[in-house]
Amino acid sequence: MNQRPRKKITKEMTIKEVLEVCPEAAEILHKYLGHCITCPSAHLETLALGAHFHEKDVKEIVDEINEACSKISKKRK
Repeated sequence: MNQRPRKKITKEMTIKEVLEVCPEAAEILHKYLGHCITCPSAHLETLALGAHFHEKDVKEIVDEINEACSKISKKRK
């Protein structure tokens, strides 16, 4: 079975979009943003905004999610 490569995660994506592209990112998001992933505003709040509110480095979050999702995609091939 040939799977499409996953879309790259960016800081402009909403938390909901990130979880749709890479459901496995939930653990990483929870580590940095707490319960933002279950917040009703998750469909509006970008990673950049969530990182700002929680005083976290958005680049670190994005890099960690992309690395984890890339590893998962490679395992599924």
